[in-house]
Order: sequence, then C-alpha cells, then structure tokens
Amino acid sequence: MTQKPRVMIIEDDPDMIDLLSLVLRRGGYQPISALGGTQGLQKLREEGADLILLDLMMEDISGWAVLDAVKRDEHLRSIPVLIVSARHQLEDPQTTAAHAELFEGYLVKPFIVRDLLTQIVEALE
Repeated sequence: MTQKPRVMIIEDDPDMIDLLSLVLRRGGYQPISALGGTQGLQKLREEGADLILLDLMMEDISGWAVLDAVKRDEHLRSIPVLIVSARHQLEDPQTTAAHAELFEGYLVKPFIVRDLLTQIVEALE
C-alpha cells in the first residue's frame, strides 16, 4: 500500500482544523495539523509535509509571514501551498499579488469540498 500524501493544516481555529482533517481523511490524505503559524512552521521543520493548507488570518503570525518563511527555507520551499482563508483575495489585492508566485491555489471559506479536493490533486501533481 502506498503512503497517503501528508497535508499540513496551519490554522488557528480548532473547528476548522477538525473540518479540514475530516475532509482530508475522506479524500485519502493524511492530515497533520498545527494551531497557528508558529507551531505550523515548527512542525513543518520537524515533520515535513507533501502539501500545506494555510490560513491567512491567525492570532500569532499572519499566513503571509508563514508563507514567506516556508519559501525562504531550502528544506520547505518545494512544498506546494494552498491558501484557505475567510479573507477574499480581492480584499488585499497588493499583498495577494505580491505573493502570487508562492502559492498554488486560493480558496475562500466557506469553501466547496469538491473544489478543495480538486485543488489539492492539482497542487500535488
């Protein structure tokens, strides 16, 4: 049996972590989660991942700062990142545009599960 792709959820809402974990398990993925950006970066450096689902608005550190840190780290920079945020990309077009080359997809909460799974498949290809 091949190993399921490991998807790191970096999110500061425990309910959203639970929901995303359920969706990922049902989709055939192995969810790993971190509560907030600081813990997310630490766990990524320790455990790695095949894909990152990243929230933007977190209490401890912004998702953009986490994304920048991931892409500056030679061991992490090749991991594809999907943004999953309640904040629409048009609310902050300059920041989104400045980071556009660093992430593979952007989903606005509440998202459609099928859309999330489709973006995950595409990002992992």
